[in-house]
Amino acid sequence: MDTPGSNKIVEKYSEDSGKRQLTGVWFLVMRSMAVAMAVFHLYAAITGAVNTQNAIHLLFALPLIFLGYSCRAKDNHRLPWFDVIPVILAIAVSGYYIMQFDRIIYELGYLMPTTYDLVFGVLAILLLLEACRRAIGLAFPILVLIALSYAYFGNYLPGVWGHGGFGWADLVATFYMSPTGIYGSLMRTSSTVIVVFIMFGALLVTTGGGDTFMRLSNSLTGGMAGGPAKAATLCSALFGSISGSTAANVATTGVFTIPLMKKSGYSPRFAAATEASASTGGQILPPIMGAAAFVMADVISVSYLEIIGAALIPALLFYLAIWMSVHFEAKRLGLNPIPKDQRPTLREGLFNIETLLLPIIVLIAMLVLRYTPTTAAVAAYFTALLIYLFSWRSPGSFTDRLKSIPAALEAGAMTAAMIAVIIGSVAIIASVISLTGLGLKVSSVILVVSGGDVLITLLLAMVVAIILGMGLPTVAAYMLAASVVAAAFIEAGLPSLSSHLFILYFAILSGVTPPVALAAYIGGAIAGSHWFKTALTATKISLGGFLIPFMFIYHPPLLGDGTVLEIALAVGSGIIGIVALAASTIGFFLRPCSWLERGLLLTAALMLINGQVMTDIAGIALIIGLFGWQYRLNSTDKNSTDKNSTDDARAPLPSKELSQ
Repeated sequence: MDTPGSNKIVEKYSEDSGKRQLTGVWFLVMRSMAVAMAVFHLYAAITGAVNTQNAIHLLFALPLIFLGYSCRAKDNHRLPWFDVIPVILAIAVSGYYIMQFDRIIYELGYLMPTTYDLVFGVLAILLLLEACRRAIGLAFPILVLIALSYAYFGNYLPGVWGHGGFGWADLVATFYMSPTGIYGSLMRTSSTVIVVFIMFGALLVTTGGGDTFMRLSNSLTGGMAGGPAKAATLCSALFGSISGSTAANVATTGVFTIPLMKKSGYSPRFAAATEASASTGGQILPPIMGAAAFVMADVISVSYLEIIGAALIPALLFYLAIWMSVHFEAKRLGLNPIPKDQRPTLREGLFNIETLLLPIIVLIAMLVLRYTPTTAAVAAYFTALLIYLFSWRSPGSFTDRLKSIPAALEAGAMTAAMIAVIIGSVAIIASVISLTGLGLKVSSVILVVSGGDVLITLLLAMVVAIILGMGLPTVAAYMLAASVVAAAFIEAGLPSLSSHLFILYFAILSGVTPPVALAAYIGGAIAGSHWFKTALTATKISLGGFLIPFMFIYHPPLLGDGTVLEIALAVGSGIIGIVALAASTIGFFLRPCSWLERGLLLTAALMLINGQVMTDIAGIALIIGLFGWQYRLNSTDKNSTDKNSTDDARAPLPSKELSQ
């Protein structure tokens, strides 16, 4: 699957993201530390977490970020001497916390910080900010600095936004030492659950899962109209469901799917937008959901299994929206399937599928049997590892497979390290919001502006979540948005699970929504299309994702909350509404649509939002009416064409004189 062009793009993405490509001694140091981190967490997952696991987690994560991500672009292939300093300091701040753990936690030392506590606390905050800047860019560290400034200078602000203010020593002690700070409950989720799932996903991908995903997707969809785009949708869904990053998903799968879509006749902009939309959807598709599901389970005290069960139907509807958009676009353009000799057969597509399928079956089965997510992920991890090592259909020799395991461990550890520093920074913002009451203040403003109207509350929360999620990874986007607007949902009397899924959707959709639209930016770079136009097209393709959260708020059976009949009816009306919405945005149903027809399809889709019987019946009736109308027009055109063909066939040939 690898091509020189794709490799260059992946390398460019790595350079743009600051990811360092080390060689020599420092490469061995980084890989050894990453492997040690992975082995420690697997061991802890099997034997049980230790008291200082959160600090040990960050003890590995922070140095790995400083080793793996450069301070300057020109240092992407080497480790300058001044980058050794933050590596040492990163080990020191977590090492000090571990040594002082009993005093800090059991003797409530965070209430009486010493000078050393404050020094190491300041260092920890600065190191987290710099690690975040290197790994995910400047936007999130700026948000953390704004939060810190608000906590310190809030007593100077007038009106509802002001608060009593906090001294710097109190803030540092809270962030560094308290149970709600950097090493607190959020980091516990990262160190015990997220890290194991991330390593499981990395193992699947590193050991050939990406090739299997692409081969299977092409074999299943290549023979359909718009096959390459449908293959991209399916492949990105499969890859994204076990990936922790939208941007990485676009960069990894897009280098293969986007050129294939362009070759089949899609415009560069539409190809890039399709990949960006499909990769974004991977962050809301179980089982991993960009690691947000684990954080959500901790925040709202709901089981992980319940969250992924509730998220499944909406996620499938989201992908149906993308699927139908690319289908209608293919029909509108008259695109042909991938030629049979250029696509893998189903047998080829299913080759080695057990390396992906069996571990996921083990994971789901153990979750259903009420094992903890950590135990289920460990079992799935070792199932995948054993199949990869001992299956005769796995690529390479047994020795080659053994040699590839450290790379898989390193890939998982590096991703887990990035999520760890993000969560540590999120914990700072969450602490500020809790200390200052900012979340309640924003929620109060939303409720006052909305006048208590649920729809207006949802629309305002949607805008806030999109803005707060711009340019941020999944976990950070969700946590930041939830910290600010979740209280408004509680005050409005909405269930916590559906409310947090609503917030997650719009925090994630910021990846395709201008003006930031990171997923669209990367996809546009691969396709050679303008990023802003790509983002607009991706927003259009993902429009179903903007509708679905409103649907499950108004219609809880879409989250599996209801009888079998209620769920079936909700899914049926949801499917019809999503198809109508896709037809409206693309401008094609059974035939090209007029603006009036597009408006009627959009109206019908919106009527299916609230789950009321009368509006559902009216919306479905309108769609059936438009279907019948276009079917009749197609039949009329076909009969007219057939009649003209018959008349031409029966017409007498011109006489010799006339022909002369």
